[in-house]
Amino acid sequence: MRLSPLLKKFVLCISICGSIEAWSHAKTDLITVVNGDQITGAVNAMTAGKLSVSTSYAGTVNIKWREIKQIESRYLYEIRLDDGERIYGRFITNTIENQLTLRVSGTNRQVEIDDIVEVRSIEEELSDKLDLQLSSTITADPNNKQLVLYAAGTYDVRGGRTNFSARVDDTRSTPQGETATSSNSSFVQVSREFWRERGTAQSYRVLNARYDTNDELNIDHRGSLGVGVGRYLINDLGHELAVQAGIQGTQEWRGSCDEQVTNNVSTIALTDDEPVGEDEDSPRKSLERCADAELFFNLKWHLYSFQKRDMDIYITGNTYPSLSDWGRVRGDLNVIINWELFNNFYWTVNARTDIDNAGDREDDTYGNSDYTLSTGISWKY
Repeated sequence: MRLSPLLKKFVLCISICGSIEAWSHAKTDLITVVNGDQITGAVNAMTAGKLSVSTSYAGTVNIKWREIKQIESRYLYEIRLDDGERIYGRFITNTIENQLTLRVSGTNRQVEIDDIVEVRSIEEELSDKLDLQLSSTITADPNNKQLVLYAAGTYDVRGGRTNFSARVDDTRSTPQGETATSSNSSFVQVSREFWRERGTAQSYRVLNARYDTNDELNIDHRGSLGVGVGRYLINDLGHELAVQAGIQGTQEWRGSCDEQVTNNVSTIALTDDEPVGEDEDSPRKSLERCADAELFFNLKWHLYSFQKRDMDIYITGNTYPSLSDWGRVRGDLNVIINWELFNNFYWTVNARTDIDNAGDREDDTYGNSDYTLSTGISWKY
């Protein structure tokens, strides 16, 4: 499988980071649950209805948010409410049922527990701001082999969040009596959300950057950079829906830029040392560097429940109508469903599809869509 030097370095960096244990602040926070039990540790975050607490005696413990009665901490947290407001303060002793008390700018503020949809620790160290998840899937039989590597994470700071994800799919098929075939795809995506410092934060600015390759869709080293705005349409505990829209510039290698203006085209002859995304004996010996302007529309939907066996559903969709290559529309859709089997173990279904109505423009042996579907058991911590 051919990977660009940039992607190889990214995957290597992610792999190294994944082997490093993240440090949190001193484990002196006191969490009281509704049955009266108390846990001492370091509150990491509350997302998807679960509070993550690092302890010195039981590792990381996840507690359902609706089981929380009180939190006491001398450290600073950012609390996001269901109306979009963001509060920066410290949890202090509380005596009111179904509420938490926050020390904010020298005054105490009561907040309903069910109004809180996210809690983030505001730390000084890089390792405390970084949240990283890694996963891999390997399928092998005599005729088909598939390798899927996936990494995703967030980097939190006051007033904003950086999201990043990367995926590599490598498939090799050897049907009996037929010629072996292989295909691969990969992407790296980074987005930065800029939130308002005060008041409600239902709206925010966003900066997106992405790199793609995909053999099935005839994509050779495509990069894009864009800016836009986003807004939370639904922001409740257990249900979140956000949309983004903006404009971006895209550059990619294609066999033809016939829809592009002359100033946006640079034809080069490929050598063995240059990235081509194809075998050396490919009949196509040159590619054109094509620049496009596109709109982008993004939808993110997250639904999660707090039953005896939790369930999470993540849906992310992107659409990219081109402004310069008129009539071209790209897009992708990713669906992840997690059913809890028992503590920290989930049955996961991950489905992803990519479309490009110009994918077969130079060669009708290519397709206009590509999809992957995987399922298995996941462990979350």
